[in-house]
Amino acid sequence: MEALSRPKDDLFDNSTMTFGEHLEELRGSLVKAIIWLLIGLAVGLMFANRVVRFIQEPLKQAIIEYNADRDLKEMGLPDRKEDPQVSRFYEFLTSNSLVADVVYTLPSASVPVPTGIPLAEADAAADLAVESEAGEEASSDAETGVEDPASLAIPERITTAELMKSMGTIPNPDELVPMIQLRRSERGLSSLKIEEPFMIWVKAGLIVGAVLASPMIFYHLWSFVAAGLHNHERRYVYVYLPFSVVLFVSGVVLAFGLVLHYVLTFLLQFNGSMDVAVEPRLTYYVNFVLMLPLGFGVAFQLPLVMLFLQRIDLVQTEDYISSWRVAVLVIFVISMIVTPADVTSMIALAVPLLFLYFLGIVMCAYMPRGRGLGSEAYDPA
Repeated sequence: MEALSRPKDDLFDNSTMTFGEHLEELRGSLVKAIIWLLIGLAVGLMFANRVVRFIQEPLKQAIIEYNADRDLKEMGLPDRKEDPQVSRFYEFLTSNSLVADVVYTLPSASVPVPTGIPLAEADAAADLAVESEAGEEASSDAETGVEDPASLAIPERITTAELMKSMGTIPNPDELVPMIQLRRSERGLSSLKIEEPFMIWVKAGLIVGAVLASPMIFYHLWSFVAAGLHNHERRYVYVYLPFSVVLFVSGVVLAFGLVLHYVLTFLLQFNGSMDVAVEPRLTYYVNFVLMLPLGFGVAFQLPLVMLFLQRIDLVQTEDYISSWRVAVLVIFVISMIVTPADVTSMIALAVPLLFLYFLGIVMCAYMPRGRGLGSEAYDPA
């Protein structure tokens, strides 16, 4: 009687649709999903520029902090955590995006006066400027005969060769004065191809559109799949799908909100230790930013995968407990695969996965089994 009361294994036993009709239904669902994706793309392109600027902020901030730490080290200053004055100077550097450079200046006596225009013309231009101000106060420009400032001669650009020629001598290296100059550097992403920013703009719009249209996309895909499921299987999806979404979003938020900053800091410091100049490229960085949260979101599905394998009687709870050492090794291997090639991101993913692994054991051991939902949960085994 127990076997007879179970649902039938043939999902299409009572179906009146032919195989071709099922394919036609699938085609219709896919077309509707694609239409919603295109609508989402049209909306996403409106916010694509903001999205690209938003994902650049962690990189810019990491570069600014890296430059400030490097400058403090090159200046021979103590640790900013130990000296309040150094900490204040560090905050000044980071808040203004400043980079320290060593420059050599010529003595003031050897610096020639720029000769873009003759001195006579410069004096005449100054006299005209004075007369212009007097004429404005008297509201009588015509009487003063002041020319239009736009008609005045603009000094020509002075080249380095002309400046050296006007000096008449080669600078004496012993007279050069070394100075520390702070310049603003807000270098972000660079592009090596003319069409690269446009393609990134489209990709960002597509991602935003896919997220916005995902409810309707999943609805049409689910409407096709649900036709071939039993009632208890549909209830399973309704119960566990929200948990899956929460786990995925948690992984994405953890990756982008916390892990990404430390990963970028580690990579910049590592490149700095090898004296390698960093010029981030737009395409590679965007792919990196998308890959990291995606890997975290997928990996955070671990408890539900463990529960599913236990519910179909493929793996028992005792197996999870006895094999925890092997599971730790597998988790670190998976973390190495789904994250970029650096130790920081691998550990940042492996530690939460270890917690989720033991959470999956608790779910397998204490979630009730039986028919229905909750305490009546259907056990397909």
